[in-house]
Amino acid sequence: MRILTAHDAEGNIHHVVVSPADAPPATVTTETGLLVAEVEAPEGISKLDTSDPERSRQQLAKVLQHLQDFRVDVGTKAKLVRKKSKGR
Repeated sequence: MRILTAHDAEGNIHHVVVSPADAPPATVTTETGLLVAEVEAPEGISKLDTSDPERSRQQLAKVLQHLQDFRVDVGTKAKLVRKKSKGR
């Protein structure tokens, strides 16, 4: 699975594009000020089965909910990292 994220300079995710690993690369455009990066899927969601559209839709909803707990860490390679809670 490929995950493209549109995020701000602090790594806060604004948009997500998910596509099967064997699909042609997606093209993403976004509003000014956001960056686009391909990130690795967090463990546990990298095996998403996209062969059944209805089931895939339900699984994708769970993936997107899960990604709300992450931000993009843009170093030498973009990766997802858990957001720190405000209490920490």
